[in-house]
Amino acid sequence: MNMLMHKKYLWLYMSLFFLVGLSACVDLVDEGLEVNYPLSDASLTVQAITAEKGAVDETISYQISVSSSEDIKSCIVQSSNPGQNGSGFNVSDPAFDDPFIDHIFGTVQKNTQSFTARFDYIIPKDINKSRLSFSVIDEAGKVSIEKTIEVVPSIARYSNQKLYAKDKNFQDAFASIEGEVYEDIKSNYSSVSEANREVQEKIDILFYYDANARRSTIAAPASERLGLSLSVENKTLFKKLSGLNISDISELSPAYISQLRENASLLQEGSMQIDNLKVGDVVGFITDLNARHSLKTGLLIVTGLHPSTVPQYDGVSYVLECDIVVQE
Repeated sequence: MNMLMHKKYLWLYMSLFFLVGLSACVDLVDEGLEVNYPLSDASLTVQAITAEKGAVDETISYQISVSSSEDIKSCIVQSSNPGQNGSGFNVSDPAFDDPFIDHIFGTVQKNTQSFTARFDYIIPKDINKSRLSFSVIDEAGKVSIEKTIEVVPSIARYSNQKLYAKDKNFQDAFASIEGEVYEDIKSNYSSVSEANREVQEKIDILFYYDANARRSTIAAPASERLGLSLSVENKTLFKKLSGLNISDISELSPAYISQLRENASLLQEGSMQIDNLKVGDVVGFITDLNARHSLKTGLLIVTGLHPSTVPQYDGVSYVLECDIVVQE
């Protein structure tokens, strides 16, 4: 008998728990997702903490500032493309408030009339943009703001690259599509073969040194100064960028590299060679329109220039040490 009574009360408690939970869910839907609210005069501002563009897997963060003369019921963020796992209100950042009872539905604690919160959106794959709608619902109604996130190509970073050159006839080349240095292009890759053509299609930066003029140069394979006679000669364009002091390429973001292409100065003012390289120079480049990886934008940062000896060239050669960042 006691066992039956125990099961009876257990079932009753479970039923009550279900009804309370259902009621709470209804309240959340009623407060958070109802559509036909009157316009609230609450103050809502949404500012990007980072750039409003980024690559797949990058986090775009927003500061949400809310102030109302009424009690705030909920703050909701909806997106046209769901962010990756981990997207949502960031309540671990001590610089921001955590006014929420429920971080998924955005239900706000009672008697709250202002707060500043942070929202993180992690860019998913296979999209080119995403619209975010930020909405605040208080006792008077609802106010909303929309933001658009633009998705840009990811970037590859190649640190501590070394290209050697004996003169303008014997030099190394770099394939930015894969981050590989190919040694002595003229001797090793100019003869006609399918394997050599495969390499020629990829290389887009060559280094040579003019010993008489004491001048270091980077050039496109199609530069008229180089008598390579390759089957494929990519027409990479270069431009020195002034006023930039980049000491760590890990600080460069996909959005930053994307801006170089949007500026259009590389296409309009770029040249197929850059002379008189110096340590600290930052050179923007854009790959050939007809290349295997066309119109990829990148940066080359000169970190070292000095004499050296290497097995592939007799006597003293010159070495270009550099860091390179390029769109994938």
